[in-house]
Parts: sequence; C-alpha cells; structure tokens
Amino acid sequence: MSSDKRKLINNYFDFEEPDLPTLKKYARYGLIVLILGILMLYLEQAEIIGDFTVISVVFILVGLFSLWILIKPFISSGVIFSSKAADGDMDIWFSEDIHEVIKPKALEQLKINSSSIKDENIIIVPYPVYWQLPDFTTEQISRKIGEDGTYTYSIWMVQILIVTDNFISYYSCIYDWINSSIHDERTNEYFFDDIASVSNDTFNLEYKFIDNEELEIGIAKVFKLTNMSGDRLSILTDIPSLNVPEGYSNNLERLVQAIRILLRNRRYGEEIEVSEKNDTNAGDVVFEVENKTKDKGKVYFHQQLRELYNEYNQETEEDE
Repeated sequence: MSSDKRKLINNYFDFEEPDLPTLKKYARYGLIVLILGILMLYLEQAEIIGDFTVISVVFILVGLFSLWILIKPFISSGVIFSSKAADGDMDIWFSEDIHEVIKPKALEQLKINSSSIKDENIIIVPYPVYWQLPDFTTEQISRKIGEDGTYTYSIWMVQILIVTDNFISYYSCIYDWINSSIHDERTNEYFFDDIASVSNDTFNLEYKFIDNEELEIGIAKVFKLTNMSGDRLSILTDIPSLNVPEGYSNNLERLVQAIRILLRNRRYGEEIEVSEKNDTNAGDVVFEVENKTKDKGKVYFHQQLRELYNEYNQETEEDE
C-alpha cells in the first residue's frame, strides 16, 4: 500500500484540469458532419435520394474522428482523476507519514528509546514551505487548493519537541512529502535548569511566495524558548497566509503554560494543582499554582502533558 499511497500523493499534486476543446468547434464541424452522414445514409436506404454511400461513410468517419478528438481529453483526465486522492485522504496520509516516517527518525537522531517516552511528551509542529529553498526546484515546491479553500503542500518543515523530566530535545527537518524524503536534519537539547523564559510571539517572514515574488509570506506565530546564555529556540507554529487545514497547525499556548509551571516548580518549590472551573469555556483545563509540601498533592509534569494531550485530541475529534 505504501507505494500505491505515494503514487496517489504524487497524482494529487500533478493533476491539472485538462484544457478541453470548446463545444462550438465540435458542434460546427464534428457533430454536423456526423449527423449529415447518418442522414444521407438513411435517405439512401429509404430510396429518397440516390447512391451516396461512399460520401455518407466518409462523413460518418470524419464525424466519429472529430468526436474522438473531443472526448480524448475527457478519457485521459478521467484516468488521472479516478486515481486522485480526496482531501480527507491526504490529511490522513500526512498524519501517518509524520508519525511513521519522521517521528522514528527524530527518536533515532536524538538517541531516545521510544518505549521510555510517553506519546503526550512528543509534540509535533509542522508548517508548510512555499518559498524558495536551497537544493529544491520551483517545481518541487507546490500546493493544491482543496474543496474547503485551504491548501495542501508538498514541502514541509517538521519540528518535534520531546519533553523529559530534565530537558527538552529538539529535532527538525525539511520533509519532501511526495518522495517521502528527509532533508536538513537538525537537533538540540535544552535543559530546564538553563531555560530563562518561554513565550508565544509573532514574527514577520520576509520570504516571497514562490509563485508571486511581489508578495511576502508575512506574519507567523512563533513559540520561543530562551536559555540563560541567550541561545534561543524559535518554533513556527502557524503561518496564516499559507492557509493550511486547521488540523495541520499546532497551538503551543498550553505547552508554554505547562513549561512555565514546571520551571516555577523546579526553582521555587511551587507545585501544580490541576482543576476545572465551570465557566463559559467548559472543558478547559485551568492551572493553579500554589506552594505545597513535596510529599502532598504532587502532580508530575507528565500528568500535566497528559491533560494537554487529551484536551488536544478531544478538540480534534470535535472538529472532525
């Protein structure tokens, strides 16, 4: 199925609406000649006119040939269209490839055993690339608009955060989705004791659209993690101008809250109490921080991430 899926993904991006002949040409030439030939043959058989068999046959053949010229693009495009994946298929396959191709690669590069890490501790943040990249041709960087008006992209930057008790591991790569190939892998680690701040921010991307050099990509939402040394990790979480389906982007506001609470816990002895408040946003998890003894009421960080993970899955299911 993997090779078939890859072909379908490729067809999705390669498919172009055929430039079909106009009906005027068909009506003016092919249809008229075909009808005239059939009519002459009928009148000859009814003995209304004389022997025009040869001319009638020629007219019919010319008409049929014109008809073939007309319908050939429909036939060719029909073969492609029948193997063109639906937008929903592409959404599912993108998620599969992220988890089955890229996530194992990230764990391998970071030397992390998958059995020792919880799913909710792995945060995957992809965003599409629609500007010129080194080592990629213009033809490789493409997108298709779906029925809902959003775009599916062929090239992605995939960023992965893996949160442990003591540090955050970071992995990123450029993913050529059509060929399922990984490029420009990068890794890093950020220890909690060295983190100075975490925040959500915005940033202006000055890159130009690959199909419109007059237009800038513009504002992007960014998750920032800054070390005490001044080193900074910036993760793009969303680029509104690229208009991707909602499930492709990832809002890290909840992660920012969780890391802030963890840092307070490690540095100032504050513990985490997770509670739910009955307000207009029912179901939202609200974090309250207060001083506690180490042996009472302790909630570990992986439990905090479990709440975030469950909340994110619930919102995703509701959207579907």
